[in-house]
Amino acid sequence: MLLQTLAFGIDLAASIPNPTPEQPPGTEGFTTILNWIAWAVILLGVAGFLASAGFLAFASFVGREINGFKGLVISLIVCILAISAGTIINVFV
Repeated sequence: MLLQTLAFGIDLAASIPNPTPEQPPGTEGFTTILNWIAWAVILLGVAGFLASAGFLAFASFVGREINGFKGLVISLIVCILAISAGTIINVFV
């Protein structure tokens, strides 16, 4: 009985269709804007990383290294989230 139920479940799961996603007509401009925003976020994240690295280099003379380190960590988190946002969205769409 258990094996028959398991076999039925496997057959049912195999028959579920897997549609391919397709972009709706008229949304090309929206995706273009999203791509531009993604590029801007990545560029700002890299600029923030470089600015924080420069601040960290100069702050080491004064003893305020923790502020530069915080900036590096925040900019790295922003870059990771910006890069992975597309993958995260594709999971739900």
